[in-house]
Amino acid sequence: MYQYLLFDADNTLLDFDLAEKEALRGVLENTPMGYSEEIAQLYHAINDREWKRLERGETTRECLRTERFIKLYAALGYTLKPDDAEAVAETFLQHMAEQAALIDGALETVTQLSQRYALYIVTNATAWVQKKRMSRTPIAPYFQKVYISHEMGCAKPERIFFDQVLSDIGDMRREAYLVIGDSLSSDIAGARGAGLDSCYFDRSGRGSGSETPKWIIHSLPELLTIL
Repeated sequence: MYQYLLFDADNTLLDFDLAEKEALRGVLENTPMGYSEEIAQLYHAINDREWKRLERGETTRECLRTERFIKLYAALGYTLKPDDAEAVAETFLQHMAEQAALIDGALETVTQLSQRYALYIVTNATAWVQKKRMSRTPIAPYFQKVYISHEMGCAKPERIFFDQVLSDIGDMRREAYLVIGDSLSSDIAGARGAGLDSCYFDRSGRGSGSETPKWIIHSLPELLTIL
């Protein structure tokens, strides 16, 4: 039915939640605040809100880079100046680039699917960070190309992002593609807006809300029963 599988990266193939915690630990463990699971949860919530704002066009990638840390420090009773926020952001990204843990079942699933489909990654991320993380994983050789919003000048869920991907692959038959991802607002809504089928990776079991992906899975190996 499909020829091309477009995979999201973070929390679809790469364990972004774990990477985020380890990077945040690297930033905070030697500060007066220290690192704790409670602070990690607070940062995750702030970061998620900032990425949602970016998807809606309410902020820029440059602002997101530092604003999430300014807001985190403020929530903890500290003031982070812009220059210091930039330094924190850069340190965080350096730590993120070293994190390459996979979601359970990713290697097995990708290995088998690559025998029958052309695999690509479509990701909203900082290019150098995502490239370094991917290069450290055993799944990297199975992907034809990685499409990163930071390099493309547009981002999921914008239709232009997917249009550029299809144009670059060289096949505009939308029925030949399946988008696989964990984000309803980025991957699933983006696929719908671009006229592509989608598979929602619902790791947390929260359901798909008003979105209507063609499939819903709760673990990556489930893809092998669908495809």
